[in-house]
Amino acid sequence: MQKAPTSTLLSLAFAALSLGMLNSASASATLHSAPTEKGYELYPEHAQPGKSRAQVQAETVEALQKRGPNALRSSNYPPAPVASGPGKTRQQVMDEYSSETPAERKARLQMFRG
Repeated sequence: MQKAPTSTLLSLAFAALSLGMLNSASASATLHSAPTEKGYELYPEHAQPGKSRAQVQAETVEALQKRGPNALRSSNYPPAPVASGPGKTRQQVMDEYSSETPAERKARLQMFRG
């Protein structure tokens, strides 16, 4: 009779232990598998008490204060635009263009030509 290697026995024991732990882990869940058409049964009495609504709202406010408005954003989204303050009025811009020197005008137009 051959002896099984220790690593094989150890891995089999670990697999059996893991499979045995699945039942105890699902016992605390609210959904249990069942041999019915639906495939599960709901047991709300097995639900663990969680945080209250007030606690979650307080944590949300704290996160927004610490990390800014992008704290709750997924990393796939671009950051919110930063407000640059009040801009110039149309008249202010027109006054700037009319009061610029010919050298300034040439430099501005050259910059936009590329």
